[in-house]
Amino acid sequence: MARYFIGDIHGCNRTLQTLLEHLQPGASDLVVFLGDFIDRGPDSKGAVDTARALLATGAQVVCLRGNHEQMLLEVLKNPALGALWYRNGGEATLKSFGAASACDIPADYLDFFQSTPLWFETEGYLCVHGGLNFYLPDPLSDTASLMTIRHWYDDINYAWLGNRIIVHGHTPVPLSDIKKQAQHLAQRQYLNLDGGCVYALRYSGAGLGHLVAFEADSHTLYAQPFVG
Repeated sequence: MARYFIGDIHGCNRTLQTLLEHLQPGASDLVVFLGDFIDRGPDSKGAVDTARALLATGAQVVCLRGNHEQMLLEVLKNPALGALWYRNGGEATLKSFGAASACDIPADYLDFFQSTPLWFETEGYLCVHGGLNFYLPDPLSDTASLMTIRHWYDDINYAWLGNRIIVHGHTPVPLSDIKKQAQHLAQRQYLNLDGGCVYALRYSGAGLGHLVAFEADSHTLYAQPFVG
């Protein structure tokens, strides 16, 4: 059994499909998506469809909630927040669904977003979208931080963490940084898999533009360059 963790997709569905074709996850494998399926990229609906189709094959699939899914859910409760979401990539999501507003997105997709967990644990690994607030006795109790926090590495409570490695996304970093983190997992116990796939064209010289996966037991990184 392989265990794959996959970073922020942001509507880059062709890139996701290409990565999955390479990984070829089977029914006995675990695939954990670290959130932010939607917004900014060319095909948010397609990215969600690809993840749901993988789930339908019987593979063990976990789809975590990212801050962008959370923004969409908050707009449903408070439409006044729509402009903020729109500016943060929501426009691209609405276009991919052919929807004029968040409430026009089909109910089964909204139910899917609502059903997504904020964290997931598998042997030796703790998966979240953003990170953890280690100023609290129970870092998992701060649900907002699980999706939105940045710059938390220096605050890690290793007594609480034990031998687990935190795998997350949310903050786009160059592929070279991800490779360095992967080389020091035993000492630092964190790994950011957001390779900034959706920023391939906007920041072409920054080392971004990769959809990154990590296999938990072999410690193998897979980096798929943006293809759409």
